Amino acid sequence: MNIIQDFIPAGRRNRPGAKLIGPKYITIHDTANPAKGANALMHAKYLKGDEAANRPASWHFTVDDRNIVQHLPLDEVAWHAGDGSKGPGNTSSISIEICENADGDRAKAEANAAELVAYLIRTVPSLLSFPECVVQHNRWSGKDCPRIIRHRPGGWEAFLAAVREHLSPPVPPADEVSAWAREARDWAVNRGITDGTRPKDPVTREEVWTMLYRAFGAKK
Repeated sequence: MNIIQDFIPAGRRNRPGAKLIGPKYITIHDTANPAKGANALMHAKYLKGDEAANRPASWHFTVDDRNIVQHLPLDEVAWHAGDGSKGPGNTSSISIEICENADGDRAKAEANAAELVAYLIRTVPSLLSFPECVVQHNRWSGKDCPRIIRHRPGGWEAFLAAVREHLSPPVPPADEVSAWAREARDWAVNRGITDGTRPKDPVTREEVWTMLYRAFGAKK
């Protein structure tokens, strides 16, 4: 995944420098800015300006139909959730803003955001299990955000389904996995314990140790 790093300068009011707890969650936002040209690169410029600093407002990623721009390190607090300096939204979640610019492809922007979420789930071990770790901005402050996804019938469920598709590598057809094992297979795949392939193959002790470590040991 190609992520452009364009960080808010250290010391700015919208980059507090505090360390995230975890992080445990990924919070999804819409930018609420449908203006033409209001893409990810424009928002990166905005976050480094005085208006964002004075609010203060910040978040970790902005996603449009072409680019993913990262504005803060993944272990730093951003001011995005509207739940205060001690709220769990600000203090324990990675924030993603999805662009609404009228000259962009919104469907593609959402697809890129879903891919980014899956990438973060795979690479940030402190996150809660999927789908619990992926939340709407609305959860923290009651704001109607991400508004486009929320206003579309089944929109949130569809977004989570898109994330799930990226999390699940190609696996054998369901009829190759015994019915009694399918739920357990899906659970293990979604948590990165196994890739779900070769369902009938025997395993070595080394492989058992590795799967147990992925499930339990790495969380200690």
